[in-house]
Amino acid sequence: MKNLITTLTAIILFVLAGTLTAQNEKFSGALLWKVSGNGLEQPSYILGTHHLIPVNFVDSIPGLKAVLESTNQAVGELLMSDQAAMQAKLQQGALLPAGETYGSLLSAEDYAKLDEGLKKLFTVGLDQFGQLKPGMISMIYSITLYTKLYPEFNPMSHEAIDAYVQRVATEKGKPVLGLETVEDQIYALFDAEPLKDQAESLACAVANSDSSKDLLDKLNVYYKAGQLSAMYDLSFNNPDDPCKTSQAQQNALVKDRNNKWLLKLPQIMKDNSSLIAVGALHLAGEEGLLFQLDKLGYTVEAVK
Repeated sequence: MKNLITTLTAIILFVLAGTLTAQNEKFSGALLWKVSGNGLEQPSYILGTHHLIPVNFVDSIPGLKAVLESTNQAVGELLMSDQAAMQAKLQQGALLPAGETYGSLLSAEDYAKLDEGLKKLFTVGLDQFGQLKPGMISMIYSITLYTKLYPEFNPMSHEAIDAYVQRVATEKGKPVLGLETVEDQIYALFDAEPLKDQAESLACAVANSDSSKDLLDKLNVYYKAGQLSAMYDLSFNNPDDPCKTSQAQQNALVKDRNNKWLLKLPQIMKDNSSLIAVGALHLAGEEGLLFQLDKLGYTVEAVK
């Protein structure tokens, strides 16, 4: 179990693409966006990423290679220069509190569904996973299921687009900044919602995983086309989704984080022309970064 967690945590650190609460069609149709005006001497750019898409997809994003050259620094959700320390914090933060068990968090029916679903994918169930918080199990389950559905995806060799942006900037001698800490992500992923609610959501998701391939195929197609609004509709306006994300978890994963980032981004962009790479669903909607930067007076334009 420890080896499994260690293998996947570097990817898990980038999986918080999150949720949204509203859309705005104006900011859709592209993955790379130019931010200018409002006192900026040089433009900055915001890149929406998909943390499990092969890194060679960057060659298909219009204008990205030029922006990698022209900007003075890279900005990500997390500063990934010390992955070992971050993995250790993530693993520690993922453990259930002493005395807490899935037997107390779930009904007997939901416990059986979750245990059966884990055994189906991993051959082991809650006897092995039961010391982990629901958020950690959810991330491990999701990535492992993705690997099963897309055999070409290798978590051992995968480089997320976010990590690629930071690596290229470092190789070019440019500064790299993080918008938040691993503690911030641990809170959003593991602690923002009551454990009982998280456990029930996890049991629901595992029990209804048979439709995952169709949904993931569509999500990947929408991402590659830059269709941020379609990604939103598929994820959160799907009438067939039996496992809706709670409002509290939605806020913790995206709205609250976006608002905190927006306190930092104006100064970051004023100080240096920046390439800001964050999960694509942080861009869309009226609580997304693009709409809110537009409201602050910046000119926000798609790079196509």
